[in-house]
Amino acid sequence: MENSTSQQGSTQPSNGRKKGSKNRVVKIVLVVLAALLLLMGIGVAIVYFYLDAQISEGDAGQLTSAVQSTTPELKSKVVHYLVCGIDFDKDDDGRDYSNGLGMTDVIMYVTLDVEKGTMNILQIPRDTYVGEELPTGGTYRLNAIYSHGADEVNRISNLATVLSDDFALPVDHYVTINMDMFRAMFKILGGLEMYVPWDVADEKGNVIPQGTYFLDADHIEWILRQRKEYAQGDLKRLELQQYFYKAMFRTFKSFPMSDVIKVMPTFITYVNTDMSVSDLISLASTFMQMDSSKIGFARCPGGSITRYNGVTGEKESCYGINVENLATLLNNYYRPYADPVPASALGLPVLDEDEFTLGQLNDDLKMMGTLENDSTLPDAESTSQPAA
Repeated sequence: MENSTSQQGSTQPSNGRKKGSKNRVVKIVLVVLAALLLLMGIGVAIVYFYLDAQISEGDAGQLTSAVQSTTPELKSKVVHYLVCGIDFDKDDDGRDYSNGLGMTDVIMYVTLDVEKGTMNILQIPRDTYVGEELPTGGTYRLNAIYSHGADEVNRISNLATVLSDDFALPVDHYVTINMDMFRAMFKILGGLEMYVPWDVADEKGNVIPQGTYFLDADHIEWILRQRKEYAQGDLKRLELQQYFYKAMFRTFKSFPMSDVIKVMPTFITYVNTDMSVSDLISLASTFMQMDSSKIGFARCPGGSITRYNGVTGEKESCYGINVENLATLLNNYYRPYADPVPASALGLPVLDEDEFTLGQLNDDLKMMGTLENDSTLPDAESTSQPAA
C-alpha cells in the first residue's frame, strides 16, 4: 500500500506538468491564430483602402443634378447604370472627332431589378443620330457627346443628360472603361472560350470562321472592335458582343478568386466610376450570382439613315432610332416600377419610314441563356485556336 501510495504521489506532479504544457500550447496556438487573423484583416483592409483610393472618376467626372436619377421610393427596388467603353482610336476613316478625350464606342444602359433579381441591358448604337442641336463636332452621333458636351469637367454627364432628356431614362451610377482594358486583362488571363456565331473577317481578309474557339487577347480585341465589314454596321457588332459578354460571364464565374485578384490592378487602371470599391464588389457579386436566364439584352430599334457631316459636308451613315418602338421597348423592360413614358415625351428625332434605307430592326429582349451556341448549331466547328 505504501508503495502504491508512493507511486500515486509521484505521478500527480507529472500530470500537472502535462496539463500545464497542453494549456500553454493551446494558448500559443490561439495567440498565433488571432495574430494571423488580425494580420489578414489588416491586409484585407489595406487592399480595400488601396483599391478604393485607386478607383476614381477621372476625366469622366460626376453625374450632376442635370441627370435624372431613380426616384427615392424606387431606389430599394431598382438601380440604373450607364456603362461605356471609351475608344481613343480614330474613326474608320482615320478621323478623330474626340478632342483627344475618346469617344463612347460602347454604350450600354443597365437596369438592375433588385427585387426580382434580373438585369436588362440596352445596347445603344454608338452611331445613333441625336439631331443637329446637340454638340457632336458635326457628326450628329451619340458617341461624340461625351467629348463635345458643354460640361468639360463632368463629361459623363453630357451623355447621361441625353439619356435623361431624350430617352427619359434615369441614371444612378456610371462606369467608363478604356477599351484597351480587355486586351490587357486577357493578356494576363490568357484568353477565353467563345462561340463565334458567324464568320468574322477584317479588312485584311483575316477570318475567324463560325465555331467555338479559345480566343487570345488579340482576337478578343478584334471581335470587340470589328464593325466595318458588316453591311449593318453597329447592329451586327452589338449582336456579336452579346456572345462575348456571355463567354466572359461564364469565364469569370469559373475563375478562382486568385485570378480575379490578379486582374484587379489592370481593371482599376482602365476604369473610371462614381462607385466605391464596396459598391463595385456588391454589383459584381450580384451579377456573378445570377443565372444567365436572368440577364437580358436588347438593341435600340431602328436602322441606317443618311446624314451630311456638319464639318466635312460628306454623306455619312448614322443609326436612326424608331421612337415609337423604342418607347415600347423601354416601357416593357427598363422601367419596371415606373409609369410608362409615351413616345411623344422622348426627345429623339422623329424619322420618316422612308429614311431607313436598309430596313429596320425591332428587337425584343433576348436572354443571355438563350443565345445560340455550338450545341444548338451542329455544324459549328470546335477548336482550341482561332483562325487568323
